[in-house]
Amino acid sequence: MNHFETWNPTTEEKINTYTYMSEREIVRKIEKLNSAFDVWKIMSIDQRLRWLESYKNNLKNSIPELAAIITETMGKPLVEAKLEIEKCITQFDYYINKGPELIKEHVIAAHYTDTRVNFVPMGIVFSIMPWNYPAWQFFRFAVGAWLAGNVILFKHSEITTEVGLYLEKLVEKTQGPTLLQTIIMNSQNSEVVFSHPSVRAVTFTGSSKVGRAIGELCGKYLKKSVLELGGNDSFVVDISAGIGKAAKLAVSGRLLNNGQSCIASKRFFVPRGKETDFMNSVQMELKSYVVGSPLDKKSNLGPLAHKRFLDDYKQHVQFLKSISSQQTEAISIVTEKGYFVSPHFFLLGKGMKDKESESYCFFQTQEVFSPVGMVTAYDNDEHLWSLVNDSPYGLGAVWVGDAEKFKKEKLHLKFNVGMIAVNDILKSDARVPFGGAKDSGYGRESGEFGIREFCTTQSLGIK
Repeated sequence: MNHFETWNPTTEEKINTYTYMSEREIVRKIEKLNSAFDVWKIMSIDQRLRWLESYKNNLKNSIPELAAIITETMGKPLVEAKLEIEKCITQFDYYINKGPELIKEHVIAAHYTDTRVNFVPMGIVFSIMPWNYPAWQFFRFAVGAWLAGNVILFKHSEITTEVGLYLEKLVEKTQGPTLLQTIIMNSQNSEVVFSHPSVRAVTFTGSSKVGRAIGELCGKYLKKSVLELGGNDSFVVDISAGIGKAAKLAVSGRLLNNGQSCIASKRFFVPRGKETDFMNSVQMELKSYVVGSPLDKKSNLGPLAHKRFLDDYKQHVQFLKSISSQQTEAISIVTEKGYFVSPHFFLLGKGMKDKESESYCFFQTQEVFSPVGMVTAYDNDEHLWSLVNDSPYGLGAVWVGDAEKFKKEKLHLKFNVGMIAVNDILKSDARVPFGGAKDSGYGRESGEFGIREFCTTQSLGIK
């Protein structure tokens, strides 16, 4: 097929039909970006800052319209969609204020009389972004990449194609070079992009399976890459934790973006003997959640973003029911249309001591991208850490308990992950590097480390 359709997950109505671009159309966009790069890379930092400020203001003014598009295309509650865009503004504010200092020229003492280190732009960065945070995921890398002097070729998820096109229109509205071009491309044409000499780097956020394929192409064509991949983050309840507080954090962490978040907690570890109390407390917390129309301010949870995710949810819940000893009650759903589901937590015990069992393998390796939490009990510290780290993923983790104990025992060293939160859910932040380890990818976005990912560190010696 040479086209695809986008659908409203709330009403199940078709939004639009898009035709995939030809190789020639894609190459034309790359050439247009390359011409813009020649201009943008030699502009002063002050000129780039003025452009970013102007784009930020256009984005601010677009919040109502862009939020409505996000809600229509992937089902995020409208209130949360607006908050997502407001969070994007913080990325601009951070780099406008701190970015110039992070990429300024360094003068160092070396064998040359005058030795300097510069952070120079790489060129066109090919960005492949997902649907779950359709604005934030893009701007989390894009603002720093732009400030450093790069330009961006953008392929958004098919689900949120409308968002990608809207962000490009905002660039057109902002006076200056063409810093962003959106392409609508099927996988058959991907090598056209990866092989193009003007495309110097790739950033991808999505599944580990697709990340491997992208990593292979980047290796084949020697492109710098940043991969932010899947996760099945652990949530550890220490013996020192209050069960009520832990349950409250567990529910908010698991239901983040309706469970459709890479950093949403997915595997929950509770001390043996506390698991029933934990499940009962989770049930009480779930009673405050409302599943309904994302346009209704009372709704905490809208629909899943696509019908295929609804089908995955049903399969996962059916399997977890068969292997769990306790599960939370369903939340009522009043609407007949839309991909709405009830959040569930399952207490797993059967087979969890057998590493070859279906339940153990599912618990440790499956990234459940819906509002489903899996809970298990641990006997002691040795048992806990053998469970926590026996996973191919290493994106993030949450630890709940006595913070002084965590610091004193240096428990951060126990986690094989890129990010940890203590006594709070894991959150992304413009000021803090974001990224994982193991099968959760490599490279960082945001903060000091994010802006340098798409710079060439250039040494300059003058005698």
